[in-house]
Amino acid sequence: MTGGRWVTAATLAAAAGVDLVYGSDASLVVTLVFGPFVASALATTRDTAVAAIVAVITAIALGWSDGTFGSSAHVVRVVAVALGGALAIRLALERARRDAKLVAVTRVAEVAQLSILHPIPDELDGVRLAARYRSASVEADIGGDFYGVVPTPWGVRLVVGDVRGKGLDAVRLASVLLGEFRSRAVTEPLLADVATAMDSTGARYSDSSGEEFATAVLVQFDPAADAMVTVRCGHPLLLMAAGGRVAALQEPTSLPLCMGSEPAASVTPLAPDARVLAYSDGAFEGRNAAGQPFDLASSFARHSTTADPGEVLDAILVDLESHCASGIDDDVILVLARARPR
Repeated sequence: MTGGRWVTAATLAAAAGVDLVYGSDASLVVTLVFGPFVASALATTRDTAVAAIVAVITAIALGWSDGTFGSSAHVVRVVAVALGGALAIRLALERARRDAKLVAVTRVAEVAQLSILHPIPDELDGVRLAARYRSASVEADIGGDFYGVVPTPWGVRLVVGDVRGKGLDAVRLASVLLGEFRSRAVTEPLLADVATAMDSTGARYSDSSGEEFATAVLVQFDPAADAMVTVRCGHPLLLMAAGGRVAALQEPTSLPLCMGSEPAASVTPLAPDARVLAYSDGAFEGRNAAGQPFDLASSFARHSTTADPGEVLDAILVDLESHCASGIDDDVILVLARARPR
């Protein structure tokens, strides 16, 4: 709020200076009320009250300079400045209450979202893993990004998804979909059937407008076959680093979840020590000052040879934050899976 204080002080000084220069021709004392109004928008309630008091004292003092002190005109001007200051304080109080409510609601949504994003182990059944979640900037709404990893008789299964929309409704649907994944992933032999179950359950919990849905990608690492199975439901393409190259895997896709999706599985061979990156759209939609989107594939390529998966994701996030001119404006999820060297 320091900047707001300086702007307020400059406004009061400018109003007093103008009155001193032109006061003999036209009293401009009432312009002092601009100071408290500036403070009500840019500074704290306390700063606004101080600005209002200073404005009234200055208005009284300026009566001496223009020879109107004690006159009815001078009294009216001082009263006008005082009333304006009182209104500015009221506006500052209202803004403070709105800001406090926004912070509280945002915090509730953040806690609700973080409660469903359980930490994942560094290694699970021969697959090294890392996940990172980065919340959007304070001004942005909380989204419905989610991820989960479970061991199953058919291999390690993971999901990364993104619910359309923002706020607690998006977090609620993300929780439903993630709970269904964790339940079905250990009972359904086919990964496509897991996605189908998520689609059906999500459709029951989403609104009837058809506008509440989620994109998702499900991956199964099959150690016996040295391959992975992928089901993609409207979600961005996976990135795989292998042999010194990074490529986007062109798996087929179906409709997003909650929209009557008919998922189909695809199988991709895994080279030794291949690394697979799943992510939400916030990881590539951030733009720089020139409006250019973040090149996630290039960032992944630069850091993919780092041994520790968590360090790879941390480096990508540093690149993303450096790229985004006005801060990250959408939630970001990154999940990296790396097969152990054979």
